[in-house]
Amino acid sequence: MTTFLADMGRPAYVAVDTEFMSEKTYDPQLCLIQLAHGNHVGLIDTLSGLDLNPLLEFLADPQVTKVFHASDQDLAILWNQLKIMPQPLFDTQIAAMVCGFGDQVSYASLVSTFTNQRPDKSAQLIDWSKRPLFEKHLDYARKDVTQLCLIYEALVTQIEDRDRGDWIAQEMADLADASRYEFDADKQMRRIKFRNPSPRNLAILKELVLWREGLAKSRNQPRQWVMKDTSLRDMASNPPASIKELARIRGIGGIAQGATARDILACVERGRQIPKADCPAVLTPEREDALDEGLLNLLRTLLQKVSNDYDVSPKLLATSSDLSRLARGKACRLQEGWRYELFGRQAQELLQGKLGLTIAEGVVSIVKM
Repeated sequence: MTTFLADMGRPAYVAVDTEFMSEKTYDPQLCLIQLAHGNHVGLIDTLSGLDLNPLLEFLADPQVTKVFHASDQDLAILWNQLKIMPQPLFDTQIAAMVCGFGDQVSYASLVSTFTNQRPDKSAQLIDWSKRPLFEKHLDYARKDVTQLCLIYEALVTQIEDRDRGDWIAQEMADLADASRYEFDADKQMRRIKFRNPSPRNLAILKELVLWREGLAKSRNQPRQWVMKDTSLRDMASNPPASIKELARIRGIGGIAQGATARDILACVERGRQIPKADCPAVLTPEREDALDEGLLNLLRTLLQKVSNDYDVSPKLLATSSDLSRLARGKACRLQEGWRYELFGRQAQELLQGKLGLTIAEGVVSIVKM
């Protein structure tokens, strides 16, 4: 690996991909890291006991742009397992959305568009933790990053031609925020569907989420293997006060005995003892039907008009939640950065009656009022 990195030197960019297995472990098991630039292609076996420090130093080099496609999972693995956040970043999926290639465009689609090659899907479902890897698997891994180089170069040209480098820089800064890849008990708790919870229910649920997280990590098992979300929700909804009551919770089975049962009941009791003022707040979902539907439709029409005019993905520019928050006068990302310049300012003017929409011969136009 050291020789490979030395031969590659410090290029302007490097394409990066990872192969991992996530079905049976707490964190996905990182099995392979692929790097490519020009004629240099390297496959780094992370299960071989190699000293990865030279690689980490390379990935931390601020002079080398690290190129990924749909990088969330790759970055989460690199951060949580190797404590490295490669910067500067370039995500070709986001770049493609900036350039008008649709919402969450696939890697295969970009390969077909920019390389005139047929995407290789032959090794997508293999177990990357098995050794030795066959040559056809290694070839698949090489193609992933060599094709990514071609995609990157084509997209960079389009971005430069359209003068959208600042847009990409803002998106990449958000992507490189390491906190988005770390465990957050509050976020994990609120992902569990819960009908009409009370603050006390949520306090108990949070304690159970923290317990499950610690046990899953110590056992190196997926969270759902330790206990399913539905079981956590049911215990928080009807908190058991004894092992007998715990055993009646759906999905608990043999867990309702011994040290594990005592730990669960201790979680429930801690949740019960949290002062009411410190319990998690019950968040009332924002419902679009609380707003004038015609108003939201006007915002959607303006969004589609601007997206078409500038050839940018409407989903990247603004989500339904963004539109809803803006209409309610709440803070949202449409009030800053490139989104404000492109769409947010006009959306606010539409809401203030300073801007209108007209239709002539089936074409929507924007007019100042």
